[in-house]
Amino acid sequence: MHWKFDPFFSINILHGKYPPPAVGQAAQPAPVFSIEPTADTQLRLLRMGWVFRPRTGGGGGTLFAEKIFIDGKAKLRVKPAQNEGLTFLVRLADPSLLNQTKPFMRSPTQAEMDVEPDPNKKNAPRPNENLPPFSGRARLLYFHNLNAVAISPNTFSLTAGNTVDLPEFASRMPTHFVFRTTLAGATQVEMNPLAPGQTAINFQLHEKTLSTEIDLPQNGYRLTQRPANQSETLFLTNEALPSNTLGVVRIFQPPNGDWEPYRQYQIMFDKA
Repeated sequence: MHWKFDPFFSINILHGKYPPPAVGQAAQPAPVFSIEPTADTQLRLLRMGWVFRPRTGGGGGTLFAEKIFIDGKAKLRVKPAQNEGLTFLVRLADPSLLNQTKPFMRSPTQAEMDVEPDPNKKNAPRPNENLPPFSGRARLLYFHNLNAVAISPNTFSLTAGNTVDLPEFASRMPTHFVFRTTLAGATQVEMNPLAPGQTAINFQLHEKTLSTEIDLPQNGYRLTQRPANQSETLFLTNEALPSNTLGVVRIFQPPNGDWEPYRQYQIMFDKA
């Protein structure tokens, strides 16, 4: 029996700070970003005989899957379980890059430029004061491929728009935590799993403490307070994440398709 490793999918991280590609060429990955599997995903990859290779120089990486030849055709030796996601951490070597990055920063308004006495600062980016609500232990960016948008036949964007923006912001929490509302009139919390084949779970808020205990498996969730309908994304995990973790990427079997053919997933940041 013959076997080989084939590229299964790759994740590329781009940033507007770096020079745009020449006509007909792909954009160059941003070297200050790196990506790696979580500890749990790394164990599952080892069990399946798969290998994740970060790109030399940074900016992403590629997952290689083990294949065997049966009747002259290469087939995956094993596959992830149904609806099983693979989770990766996006890390940023130089956090100062965020001072040049949307949506963490924004362009100045005309009124701000008019009153700025220093001509060198008139057009300088300002901190974005209108980021989404944050209630977790750490602020993260959260990406998944369930709604990936095709850029070319085998390249897909993991952002809701062309670049990273407010919908990608999330909070990190442990799998068991106490949620306390600050919204008047809120009576329950809906946790909607950001994974295929799962349904929302409702938690009733205690009338006096306005809180509830939430205990759920590791996953991304959309937390919505009812009836106010205020929502935010949470990523629940008990894994200790490196201090320079900027975001989480979760890759599931593509909707309405198979794991194959090989796909490239892309995350693009805009320069402020």
